[in-house]
Amino acid sequence: MTTWNLMEMQRHLLICNGATCMGAGAEEVTQQIRDEIRKNRLDEKIHTSRTRCNGRCKDKCVVIDYPKGNWYSVQEEQTARDIVHETVAEESIIYSMENGERERKTNRIKGINKYRKGNGPMKKAVLFVGHGSKLEAGNEEVRQFIEQTKEYIDPALLVETCFLEFAAPNIEDGIQLCVEKGADEIHVIPIILLHAGHSKLHIPAEIEHAKEHFPDVRFTYGQTIGIHEEIFEILKTRLAQTGFDVDAKHEGTAILLIARGGSDPYANGDVYKISRLLWEKLDVAMVESAFMGVTTPTVQQGIERCVKLGAKKIIMLPYFLFTGILMERMGKMAESFIEEYPEVDITIAQYFGYHPNLKKVLIERLQQAIDGTSTGMQDLENFRKFAEENGYEHHHHH
Repeated sequence: MTTWNLMEMQRHLLICNGATCMGAGAEEVTQQIRDEIRKNRLDEKIHTSRTRCNGRCKDKCVVIDYPKGNWYSVQEEQTARDIVHETVAEESIIYSMENGERERKTNRIKGINKYRKGNGPMKKAVLFVGHGSKLEAGNEEVRQFIEQTKEYIDPALLVETCFLEFAAPNIEDGIQLCVEKGADEIHVIPIILLHAGHSKLHIPAEIEHAKEHFPDVRFTYGQTIGIHEEIFEILKTRLAQTGFDVDAKHEGTAILLIARGGSDPYANGDVYKISRLLWEKLDVAMVESAFMGVTTPTVQQGIERCVKLGAKKIIMLPYFLFTGILMERMGKMAESFIEEYPEVDITIAQYFGYHPNLKKVLIERLQQAIDGTSTGMQDLENFRKFAEENGYEHHHHH
C-alpha cells in the first residue's frame, strides 16, 4: 500500500462511495474533483479519499470537507469543481460550521436520530415488499391488497408497503419511513411467490445495509409464499373461473402452469413440484410447466408438448401475483395459440393474483417472523456468509 507524506496537506475531501451515492454518479464526482485538483496543482494541499456510506443518502452525492467541516450535496459537475476552490453555492451545502456550531441548511431534511435508546416503549412495524411492476396497475394491486390485509394485523403494528424495483418507495425508503414513524423493530415480509435471487440476495442485502444505518433497530425477515397448501386452493379457484369443474374428471384436458422463470434452479424446480401437486389434487390428463423467460420450456414449447400428448383442451394457468407487462404478453400469446391450433380449445385463466386466501399465508409468514420461526432469518445468515466469501455490492433495483 502507498504511504503518502501528508505534512503539507491542508484539506481532506471525503467523497462518499456508498451504494446510493455510487448509483447517483459518485465515481464521476470523484474524478471531477481530482481532475480539478490536478489542473490547479493543489495535490500537495488537498487530499481525497473514497468512503463508505456517510448516512445522508437523500443528499447524494455527498462530499465532506475537513477540517472546515462542511458537507456538500453534489448534483452537477460544477459543484464538484467548486468544492476544490471553496466556492460552492449555498443551495449545495448540507451542513456548515458557523461560529463553532454545526448548521443544517434550511433546504435540507433534518433526518432521523441514529441512536435513540431510552426513548420510550418500542414500536414494531411490518414492511411488506412487493416485486414492483412497470405497469402501475400492478403496483396499485399490491397497495390495495395490503390495505385489505391490515384488518387481520395487530393494530399496534405500523404497516408499510415498498417495492423491489420499478415502483416507489423502494426497500431503503420503506425502512426509513418505518424508522421515522418510531419503529425500533421491523419485520420485513416479502410478497414473493418463489424462493430465488430476490429473497435470497437482494432483500437480505437491503436489510444488512439498513442495519449499518440503524444500529438500534431490530430486523426480522419473513419467508416467501413458497409451496403452501393455500396456493392450491387459489389455483383451483382460478381454474373454476374458466368453467373448469375441479371435482370432475377431464380426460382430454391439459393445464399449463406458467411461471416467470429465473436463473435459480431450485425456484424453477419448485414450479415443477407445484405442477405435480396440483395434478395430484385434480382428475386431469396432465399438468405441465412452462416459463415466460430466462429458462425452458418456453410457453410455446409447453403448448406444443400438450398438443403432442393429445390434449383437446388446454388451460393456460398464470402463476403470477399481479398484472404487468408479462401478463399482457401472455394474453397475446394465447390469441396466437388459438389461431395456430384451431382444433384445440385454448383458454387462459386469471393470474394467481391477490386472492383472499393469500392473506392467510402472509399473516402466517408475519407471525413466523415475529415469533422467531421464520426460515427468512436463515436467509439473512446465508447472505452474510455469501457476502463474506464472494463479496456483494449493495445496490437498488429500480
